[in-house]
Amino acid sequence: MTTQDALTTGISGTTRTTARAVNPFLADPSFGPLWRAVAAALDRNGLGWRGRLMLPELAPEGRRRLGVLLDRPIPVERRSVPLDAVATAVGRLTGADLVDLLAAVGCAPKGRHEAAQSRRDAAHRRQETLDASVRERLGTADWVGRWREAARLSGLFAQCSPENIAALVAGVAAVLAETGSGRSRTEVAAQVCGDAHALDSSARLTALVTRALVARDGEAGERAAWERARMPLDLVSAPVLTWGLPLLGNAGGAVAARALTAAGLPLHLSALAVRETPVELGDPAPILVVENPRLVEAAAQRRLPAAVICTNGNPTTAPSELIARLRAAGAPLRYHGDFDAYGLAMTARAHTVGCTPFQMSVGDYLGAVRAAAVSGVDLPSDPAPAPVTPWDPALAAAFDTHRAVVHEERVMDAVLIAHAER
Repeated sequence: MTTQDALTTGISGTTRTTARAVNPFLADPSFGPLWRAVAAALDRNGLGWRGRLMLPELAPEGRRRLGVLLDRPIPVERRSVPLDAVATAVGRLTGADLVDLLAAVGCAPKGRHEAAQSRRDAAHRRQETLDASVRERLGTADWVGRWREAARLSGLFAQCSPENIAALVAGVAAVLAETGSGRSRTEVAAQVCGDAHALDSSARLTALVTRALVARDGEAGERAAWERARMPLDLVSAPVLTWGLPLLGNAGGAVAARALTAAGLPLHLSALAVRETPVELGDPAPILVVENPRLVEAAAQRRLPAAVICTNGNPTTAPSELIARLRAAGAPLRYHGDFDAYGLAMTARAHTVGCTPFQMSVGDYLGAVRAAAVSGVDLPSDPAPAPVTPWDPALAAAFDTHRAVVHEERVMDAVLIAHAER
């Protein structure tokens, strides 16, 4: 009987069988290190790999059996064998594939190499689809590239099929096209996406659009970013705080403004109320726009004989629309905010929409800094550089020199007194 005949019969006399009913010769424990090494090599290099296998440490019985399997001696100094030779011998003996044998002896390879390659291929297809969809739907502006990379790195497209990625990018483009429409976010969702909940805060599309709005328009929280783009969450829950608006006429907003002013109370006007209230002014006196609600509160408490409205930070839909309507009606608009980088940036934006910076000169800033020093007050410091201050270029330079933050509430009395004097 030849060596191969002996292998076919098996050490225990079994007949040729498949890898599922493993030949006892191959299932001998002395072969264990060899099969584990083969499985590790296939995981590392791919299930179809047939290079040279670095031999693990084998007991003498294991080397003897490997020599019988390959029909050649395997001396101690032999460090490797062709894996193809092992696979061929296993196939002759069992009629099964090497991978089947490994599974049968409890050393099944995990297919890690193939799985990793599959993941790489899928990621490549996702990236290709993302790039092509973004170019087609959103163009090549700088902010688009920043948004695409930030969204990709944050995992917002992870596990999405190429078809889903294309649909998401198309959805982002469709929603961004509604910028400035004045429609509420739920209305945009229903009209553009067909589902009033498609732009809920928990939705992937919402996160993508919010990031796009921030990349395009500047840093802001989710709600503020949508409000700034004039797609508010709704038209009633983020009102503008006002005091003493000199509105004429019988519209509900005008009647409410007069009644609450007479009662010494401020008035919240929703975006819906602003839209439904024609702006008729009987008094061309300046109206003060402020950043912080405390100034409106103080104006009401003092029954200030001059109107004040508050943006409460970056203006959202209601204050933006009220400012635009007041300006269109001919009201002179003044603006005051915090002396810090953020506040100066908001003042600059207010300046661009027709508000005149008020008590926001370099002299006002330096005077407030000196007054704090005389009072022994340590003002906070802002490390951010000042934005451009076109109404008073020296202000930006002075802020960058001192870095001292003067909050609006600190100079509130002087601002309101000066405003009341008109």
